[in-house]
Amino acid sequence: MAEEKDKSNLYIGGIILIAIVGVFILKGRETEHLTAGASTASTQAAFDSANAKRQATANKFYE
Repeated sequence: MAEEKDKSNLYIGGIILIAIVGVFILKGRETEHLTAGASTASTQAAFDSANAKRQATANKFYE
């Protein structure tokens, strides 16, 4: 009976370890699409343009 309990603890520990490793792998891959590239540069340029337009037309009461 004690030997079966030891094996079940090892199984549970193994499952927890696999889950933790899986989370780290998925978190590492989560931001792969955000690496600097052509699409990132064009998105940044569009944001900068829109932000400049927003600042040009913003209310100047607090300056």
